[in-house]
Amino acid sequence: MQQSQAVIIVGPPWPRSGTARLLRNQINYYRQRGFFTTFISVPFSWYLVSPDQGSKKTAEGMDELGADRMLSATLEQKRYNAAKYKTSVRHAFRGTVLDWQVALGRAARLGDEDINFLAKLPVALFNVNHVFTLGFALDLRKRLFGRSCTLPIILETHDVQSYLLQHRGDRNPWTRRPDRLERLIKSEAALLEKANVLIHLSADDFGFFQALRPSKPHFLAFPTIEESFARAVSSANEPAERIDLLFLGAWHRANFEAVKWFLEEVWPLIADRQYNLKIVGYIESVVRRDLPRLYEAFRSCFVGEVPDLIPYYRAARCVIAPMVSGTGISIKTIEALALSKPFVGTSKAFRGMPMDRLKASGIQAHDNAKEFADAIVRTLYDEEEAQARSRAAYDSVFSTQASFAVRDEALRAATTSPEPMPLLRRLTHRALRILKESK
Repeated sequence: MQQSQAVIIVGPPWPRSGTARLLRNQINYYRQRGFFTTFISVPFSWYLVSPDQGSKKTAEGMDELGADRMLSATLEQKRYNAAKYKTSVRHAFRGTVLDWQVALGRAARLGDEDINFLAKLPVALFNVNHVFTLGFALDLRKRLFGRSCTLPIILETHDVQSYLLQHRGDRNPWTRRPDRLERLIKSEAALLEKANVLIHLSADDFGFFQALRPSKPHFLAFPTIEESFARAVSSANEPAERIDLLFLGAWHRANFEAVKWFLEEVWPLIADRQYNLKIVGYIESVVRRDLPRLYEAFRSCFVGEVPDLIPYYRAARCVIAPMVSGTGISIKTIEALALSKPFVGTSKAFRGMPMDRLKASGIQAHDNAKEFADAIVRTLYDEEEAQARSRAAYDSVFSTQASFAVRDEALRAATTSPEPMPLLRRLTHRALRILKESK
């Protein structure tokens, strides 16, 4: 029996996050198309250097992605130290903080056992998530199949990293100052040139990158949510306690700013209604650290990270996304719509989405505190109508069929180019590798 073609999927080690849900969807697509899927999590920052006591928890979370094989690259202190020297030389001390992140991802390594496993796979392509894991994928491709290998790479941008880095104010490791936006965009454009096909998850990102790199094939694939997850939520046991308002937030700065705005500006307008508010996710630790007084005032509302969101979604009467910043596309918005959950969000909660089509389904954005508060009251007053609006909006824009059809086009564009690596050359390289290892 002929072995299925394989795809190597590369992405950041962010379990139980919006990105993780996108990766799970991506893996599901490839498995439905008959590919053997291998996912590699790649560290790319100082706080991911060397495994720590939380690495087991991270690994368990990443296993939930559902790939046929899960691998984890590691970034050791020695390689971290060497990366800065090599990157300094490569960029003549004029690199950006984005170049630095890519260099750290490039410095991560898999063990020999994992490399031997990958070398035996009939790999058809690499699917890379976030530009800062691209360096790792390029080095891995060379290590597995030789310097001349041109196996196609599909890069999913997820975001305009230049905007995100500027917004966060990340400091350049050489200048010790934040980079100018123009320099960041130049770095990002140079990195995108190394991919064969680009997939974007928001309309805004699609337009930006298409103008930045018009010679590349670009595809817009809105995120979609697995129907099995929606069924699991709807069939879950009735909760012992209802959650009136649910907010989901990973550690991102945009979630921190959203929680701060909601608790300081919106909550006082509805506090007398005594709604049961729950804030789920790692954002708890960020608020506890940076806004201790606010955290103490709302301590009972913070749940922290949980292994399973299903009970919380099942109990939620309304999902909120009080975003005041953010780039890319909001997975929490799409997930709430897919689950037919009454939803209240700001314009930033709908970033990168075709708002005209959402409005046709009755979805509106609410950007000032009073509008947001009033929308919550109206939504909880008529939950059934709000549920119908959410599902109609999801079906019209984010269906699995529409998303997978775009992915089919991207896959065709990546794999129908001239033979990426002649079979004879690949077999020869593999034979030489086995011979070398046997000595």
